[in-house]
Amino acid sequence: MKNKYFIAAGILLFAGLVFNGCNTKKENVEDAKNNLKDAKQELRDAQAQYENEWQQFKSDVELKISNNEKRIAEFKAEIKTASGKFRAKYEKEVLVLEQKNIELRKKLNEYKYEGENSWEVFKDDFNRAVDVVVVGLNDIFSKKN
Repeated sequence: MKNKYFIAAGILLFAGLVFNGCNTKKENVEDAKNNLKDAKQELRDAQAQYENEWQQFKSDVELKISNNEKRIAEFKAEIKTASGKFRAKYEKEVLVLEQKNIELRKKLNEYKYEGENSWEVFKDDFNRAVDVVVVGLNDIFSKKN
């Protein structure tokens, strides 16, 4: 008789464990689904933030590059009417800066996003390169006066 109760108790215990394990698996599946939805939303938010940051960066840099092009064109016009000594001195510097400016525009147009770390490196390097051209043009304009 005790054996029957012991076996029945064992079966009930085993059934309870199996039933409880099934509920845990269902909860885990639901948690995983919720985590997946959250992760997808975070990814969409991050992509939207990057896109906004990229558009702002691109418009700012394009403005700087366009300003550089205008200043280079102005300086080239001044060089045409300048004396030979002045022309020879600054013509090469202007051509080098103009080539750097062209390369910057090309690099900007060819950039493809490859992750946040590479984006930050690109942005820092690109800003430094743009600043080199701006400073170079400022130096030339300040020397001519």
